Amino acid sequence: MSRIWLAAVSVLGMAAAPISVSAPSTTRYRLDSKVEQVVDLSAMGQPAQTTLITQTALLTIALSDTAGGQLMHVVVDSLASDSPMGGADVVLARGGWVHGTLDAWGHAKVTKSSADSNAVIAQLKATMVRFYPIIKPGAKQGDSWVDTTTTDLKTAAQSTRTTTITTFTHGGSVTRDGQPATRIDAKAETAGAGTMENPQAGTMQVDIKNSATASYYIGASGRFLGGESTSEGLSQVRMQMSPTPIPVSVKQTSTFSIVK
Repeated sequence: MSRIWLAAVSVLGMAAAPISVSAPSTTRYRLDSKVEQVVDLSAMGQPAQTTLITQTALLTIALSDTAGGQLMHVVVDSLASDSPMGGADVVLARGGWVHGTLDAWGHAKVTKSSADSNAVIAQLKATMVRFYPIIKPGAKQGDSWVDTTTTDLKTAAQSTRTTTITTFTHGGSVTRDGQPATRIDAKAETAGAGTMENPQAGTMQVDIKNSATASYYIGASGRFLGGESTSEGLSQVRMQMSPTPIPVSVKQTSTFSIVK
């Protein structure tokens, strides 16, 4: 049930000035994640299955101004994963890309990709929808705002739709990698459902729930400097061979940083 990830997080200073979404730039980011997944098979009389996965991706993201926001072009420079699944897709995804737009708040929309059939590229599309923080124009320290995002993930192995409700808070001025920055904190709740394909169990129905916290950092020029996040989820998987739903818990920590 493991899936490939390409995700999405100091001390306060003086009150920060209003901030805006990322400035035009080309930036290379490193994304690191650690995932612990536990599948509770007690309903089938079997012990729990625990999987530990570490993954690293290098992405080059180019932003350029356009009417109403920015154009976004993302290229997968490299990808390493010790996941037991998706080995061929990991190799084929290197050099792959997605293209889309960012609006004035930082909402991303993916419009094209190099290969929708590749599981890694499909996951990258979902990741980029929530890669940047949503920033209320003119927000100041202490301000909060709520955003709702619906994400569809469709590959040969799964088809899911999730809705995430996130509360963002302007965290004030900080120092990030030696430069002034603004911190944006986030708390998110995700719920959704869909299907997954398993060679042994066939089509499985899955209900998804997840809670996450994150912190994002925006430079003085509006450039996204990276961040970190933690999440915990508990999904219920239904399959014909099990009399009751199978609980699947997932804990994940992720960091996003600029490659210098």
